[in-house]
Amino acid sequence: MKKLSLAQILYESDYVVCLTGREMIVEAGIDSMKNMETAYEIELKYGYSPEELFSAQFFSTRTELFYQFYREEVLAQDKEPGRAYAALAELEKMGVLKSTITRQLYNFSSRAGCNHVFDLHGNIYEKNHCPRCFREYPLSYIKAAGKFPVCESCGIPIHPGVVLHGEMVDIGLATRAADEVARADTLLLAGTSMRADVVLQFKRYFQGKRIVLVHAEEHFADREADNVIIGKAAEVLPQAVEELKAMKAVAQDIK
Repeated sequence: MKKLSLAQILYESDYVVCLTGREMIVEAGIDSMKNMETAYEIELKYGYSPEELFSAQFFSTRTELFYQFYREEVLAQDKEPGRAYAALAELEKMGVLKSTITRQLYNFSSRAGCNHVFDLHGNIYEKNHCPRCFREYPLSYIKAAGKFPVCESCGIPIHPGVVLHGEMVDIGLATRAADEVARADTLLLAGTSMRADVVLQFKRYFQGKRIVLVHAEEHFADREADNVIIGKAAEVLPQAVEELKAMKAVAQDIK
């Protein structure tokens, strides 16, 4: 049996939902704190692991150190969306991709042009808020504050617009994302693996035809996907978009 290309799979699909993973932000220039070397350097610098620093407990009890870490290691890495995200936006514009689900914090999908995005862990730009009065503040306010940003009305530390370790994900948002996966006939896993947390969380809701995995290196769990494409998402997805456009153009000429 001939192995289908990603473009062919997308062409034959009616409802594609994409789960994006850590490889996508790394390809866009983000130094992931799950990288062992990076995590070690952070622990040497601050005296605590990234998991400890990026936690609700640290935000509440050691706010100044939390915000030092958050500004220097998270906000300082703000980059522009890469080619993979632009390709997802193009697929959505073409009507192929119906929604994108992510746990990344840099809002790359929306900034690239995707309109139907489930930011499960929030993002650094939106909903920076006062936990008491819920007044929201822009990222520029967070960056420009002194030791840590406080609400102008309440005088208490502003909570960043991201889900910290130890906090609950918005159940309503997660439920809507699960409903999207249940509607999909193709589940596209981009820059992740079959054992990634976000995949394990949502693949059980999938009832469609194909799970398509795009990632850079082979993994023993690849066999759990229906189609596996080894390559960087930043290269594979743009190529698939161009091939899909050509296929649709040919189909239109035949009509």
